[in-house]
Amino acid sequence: MTNAPLRIAKIQARALSAGFDELYDSPEQVPDWLRYPAASHRVLPRHGQYATLVEVHAEDGTVGIGECYGLPSPQVTATVVATVLAPLLIGQDALATSAVWERLYQGQAAGGHNRGFYLEAMAGVDLALWDLRGKLANTPVHRLLGGPLRDRIPCYASPVALHADPQESARQALDYVADGFEALKVKIGRGARVDRAHLSAVRAAVGEDVEILTDANCAYDLDEATRVGAVLADLDIAWFEEPLQVDDLTNLAELRRRTGLTIVNGETHFTRFDLRDSLTAGAIDVFMPNVARSGGITEAMRLVALASAFHVDIAPHGVGSGVSLCAALQLCAATPNLRTYEYNRLPNPIRERILLDPPQFRGGALTVPQGPGLGFRLDEDIVDRYTVAKY
Repeated sequence: MTNAPLRIAKIQARALSAGFDELYDSPEQVPDWLRYPAASHRVLPRHGQYATLVEVHAEDGTVGIGECYGLPSPQVTATVVATVLAPLLIGQDALATSAVWERLYQGQAAGGHNRGFYLEAMAGVDLALWDLRGKLANTPVHRLLGGPLRDRIPCYASPVALHADPQESARQALDYVADGFEALKVKIGRGARVDRAHLSAVRAAVGEDVEILTDANCAYDLDEATRVGAVLADLDIAWFEEPLQVDDLTNLAELRRRTGLTIVNGETHFTRFDLRDSLTAGAIDVFMPNVARSGGITEAMRLVALASAFHVDIAPHGVGSGVSLCAALQLCAATPNLRTYEYNRLPNPIRERILLDPPQFRGGALTVPQGPGLGFRLDEDIVDRYTVAKY
């Protein structure tokens, strides 16, 4: 028996895109609520769903598959993987996930590339390496992480988008409840009066037993967020996600003090260093990492541990393809301080169609994939259909 490393032989990246206009008879029929589902899309509208898939080939032929966050352009992260990360990866030990992570991070940290597209590209590589590790061990990743603590992950439907008419918001919320969700998230960010109208309509439609969460996508300053916070308190809505700019830690802490609401942040926190600052500032109650953004599973486990030291819960961000969905569920299964998972329900063919055996939703929860690695099998024909570039 040998302890020789299993070397990385090849890296490939594929940019996937599924335009919203494919879902309708013409581009003009794509509704505004889908193009502008959140306050953060006022400047940059959504035109479709995107993801970058990463393949790490080991020298023995084993292939691990991961995903980089694809918005707003999957070609960007695919290029970073192929032209910046791949030269640092070839020949490295495919099982040394922490060592590889540090090599990639330190390779660009001095140049300031320790957030954004670079970390998203790193996340795809890291997820692929964990998938490869699980396949070699013939076990799901959650067992490699010390789990499972649970085999079903509680989740909420996301989002009730920014509709023009409050009754449209109510109808979308009712659709989620009819699908079996016991909690849902409503996009806000248009001022206290408009937010109240839509949230009141949703609350009246779904009743008191359905949990309502909110997400402002950084729409407010402190004073307006305080006014909106009073609306949320009136309607028994505790969760106030990204009420301010994500790095406005002093005012986020002040908003917590003023309102007593649960302040949620983290989908743009890329590393434990970002989270450290939010925690020490007292600016966060629930942390929302995205495994396809925040450095993959290797860094996510550090984030989970750091959050637990401050008694902060984890509620992973759920935007991406079926690959990152499976990766997030593996993490959730092994996370002691898990609160919930965001199950995004905007139309997304590359979430719903690329997996041969997708996780099943029932009773307000998603099943954890039990196959080796991240636990999925790709429908290669469907992946090819949505591939717009290969690197």
